[in-house]
Amino acid sequence: MGLVEREALDAARAEQTAANRAYYRRLERIAHLDRLGLAFVTGDRSTARLLQESWRVDPATAGRWCDEAGDLAPRLSLQGQPLPPRLPCTATVLASGEISPEHVAIIRRTMKKIDRMEHVDPGEVPAAEAYLAVKATLFPPATLRRLAEALLRRLDPDGAAPDEDVDLFDDLKMTSGQDGALEMRIRIHDAVDAEMIREGIEVLAIPAGADDHRSLGNRQACALKEVFADALGPNGLVTDTRQHEADTELGPDHEHDTEASTDPDAHDSDADEADAADEADATDEADIADDPLLVDALIPEPRRPEPEPAAPAPEPIRGPGRALVTITMDHRWLQSAVGHGTLDSGALSEPATVRRWACDADIVPMVLGSRSEPLDIGRRSRLIPDAMRRALNHRDGGCAFPGCTRRPRRCHAHHVEHWGDGGPTCLDNLTWLCRHHHQVIHHGHWRIDMIDGLPWFTPPSWIDPDRQPRPGGRSAALT
Repeated sequence: MGLVEREALDAARAEQTAANRAYYRRLERIAHLDRLGLAFVTGDRSTARLLQESWRVDPATAGRWCDEAGDLAPRLSLQGQPLPPRLPCTATVLASGEISPEHVAIIRRTMKKIDRMEHVDPGEVPAAEAYLAVKATLFPPATLRRLAEALLRRLDPDGAAPDEDVDLFDDLKMTSGQDGALEMRIRIHDAVDAEMIREGIEVLAIPAGADDHRSLGNRQACALKEVFADALGPNGLVTDTRQHEADTELGPDHEHDTEASTDPDAHDSDADEADAADEADATDEADIADDPLLVDALIPEPRRPEPEPAAPAPEPIRGPGRALVTITMDHRWLQSAVGHGTLDSGALSEPATVRRWACDADIVPMVLGSRSEPLDIGRRSRLIPDAMRRALNHRDGGCAFPGCTRRPRRCHAHHVEHWGDGGPTCLDNLTWLCRHHHQVIHHGHWRIDMIDGLPWFTPPSWIDPDRQPRPGGRSAALT
């Protein structure tokens, strides 16, 4: 490293150290305002409220600064005597600029948990704070967080007892924008549930290949959409639930009702009538036992004929369930890939997106004529039969785009010649594509051709000037 580079690095480090020192001086100022009782003089409810008004900061920020000042700045006793900070080691290294506010947040959060541990020796608390302060000067916040968790496990091996009602505090808020966009904010308290969701999203958010340059946040959002696309599919959780609701609305079948109405003992389930019948049977049996002739002569018959074992009912064949999405679009727009589609919510969708979803989605298109009259309502859009899906699994092995390793369950069946343009739903006109590469095909400049029953992908000229077709799916692995 040359002299210029070293000076630049030292200057940047000095700026960071100065910023950390300035942060501590701010906390000292806040503690001084609190000791003076200035909020009482100005008529504010608290020092945090005073900071909101005078420094124009959010309530959460002002509250955090006041709490940090109470832990890290010198204090006064009730008699006016000076006292050291509650976290003296952390205050020292922050004042010297060796740690950042992120380190401080981790240390304060950890010390609060230690203070709530009833069996921890009070003499170990200062040692724990000193340990965290020293480690904060050596490691970044992420590493300090892991060291803090290890310290908590050592001080409290059993851990806190799980809250039986922890699920009641989980929260999900969904906000819809005027353009149909969705913003979600979720909090899951149970660590196992949180890890399950985190692990699932991370697995689904793995890049689709070398050409996948999406950011991590974008891949995670797409992974969440894939989860719901699967749940809304033919055998998904949401579709099964809706089918169950539909079956429940129909009630018991007619044959069952007829059998119940013609059974002479159909009402014996009533408790009082059953008890009376049992008492009568007991009296009859006693009378018969007293008369030996009746015992020998009488052949008892069951009250009901024994039913013959019924053959197991075949598993009902369910269709793909109710329609999940309805898109209204002019038929000429759909064929020409112009205009827009309209969702039930009133949000608009561009034609390329409509055509991509129509490849393999559970969609009911409402096709309109030149006078906006419905031409076709309620026709499902080219759903792929299970047998054809199995054939696609065998032929493509997953996403057929060259270099992609997405499994079939995470893929959409794409019509090479779009169904809106008259393309048939047959194996020679279908191929598996993951969500990302499905968008690439519909919105990009790649072309798919079926050659000898296999998909071949022709890249755009800026990727390959010669535009040489590339084999896709399992055929690519065999070449």
